[in-house]
Amino acid sequence: MPHYAASTDIVALYGVQKLGLVAGLIQQGPDKIPDPGVVDAGLQAADDLIDTYLSAQYDVPIKYVSGSLRRIAIDVAMYTMALGRAQRTEEHRVRYEDALKLLDKMAKGDVGLGLPPQDADGDGVAETNPNVRRRGRFLDVGRG
Repeated sequence: MPHYAASTDIVALYGVQKLGLVAGLIQQGPDKIPDPGVVDAGLQAADDLIDTYLSAQYDVPIKYVSGSLRRIAIDVAMYTMALGRAQRTEEHRVRYEDALKLLDKMAKGDVGLGLPPQDADGDGVAETNPNVRRRGRFLDVGRG
């Protein structure tokens, strides 16, 4: 199963230099790149944390990854990798804590997951809103 975010997503948000600081660099041919094993472990830790929070209300893993979930995964992965290399900064801590707060709100149903409405019966009309799904029932029944 793919992660909620990829190393390319981390690079797009933080840059390869910051990723290299928290993941460490390895030699690959003539270039040094962020250690893919460390990056993968950080991304897996982020997935595990996200699934732990969201499993109370949603079926996990979430199949469609919204931008919000992707940013949460990136920030949790960066924080986790930074802890392992003593490279944690105040920015990492604040972004991690903000990610946990948003996950908590998602798990409680206070905010949605940022998912698109779904066409449950294939008629081209979206009948369900996965952002408000609760285990065993849908709260958007009758909403238009």
